[in-house]
Amino acid sequence: MKTPILETDRLTLRPFYMEDAQEVFECWESDPDVAKYMFWESHNDVNKTIGWVREEISKINADDWYRWAILLKETGELIGTGLIYVDEEYSKFEIAYNLGEKAWGFGYTVEAMQEVIKFAKEELRIKELMGRHAKENVASKIVLEKLGFTYIKDIPYECNRGKNIYDGREYILEL
Repeated sequence: MKTPILETDRLTLRPFYMEDAQEVFECWESDPDVAKYMFWESHNDVNKTIGWVREEISKINADDWYRWAILLKETGELIGTGLIYVDEEYSKFEIAYNLGEKAWGFGYTVEAMQEVIKFAKEELRIKELMGRHAKENVASKIVLEKLGFTYIKDIPYECNRGKNIYDGREYILEL
């Protein structure tokens, strides 16, 4: 199924366009603070971000990968990304998200991911979503709990392409 456009009161969630690359780079991909607890590493070159956006666009019609650019409705500003995808290790859909630092603390992540969860339940008929975070990433813990996820167990949590391993937590949301 093609990644659809979703909307909330304050946000538009849409597939990425090549024209987004510079804004993605400036908003979060070049920021090591955003990347600290992510599986990926921050980009020090916009060409890496261009490649990333190109890869995301290639997956728009995938049935196991749905990634959205998150934009403020009022301004059209790109503030982050949200994703559900099939994690190969677990063979389950997992939720993931990150926003640029200037969008932190306004409830945008919860608002966006509530709409993504609704899509997963109503359109994809997913029965269960998984979520994970590094224990030190308290903000992500709060997001998962506000979304209704239940803590399952402690896990090792790889960040920055395996360069950093943190203690992590795994969560499940029954839909």
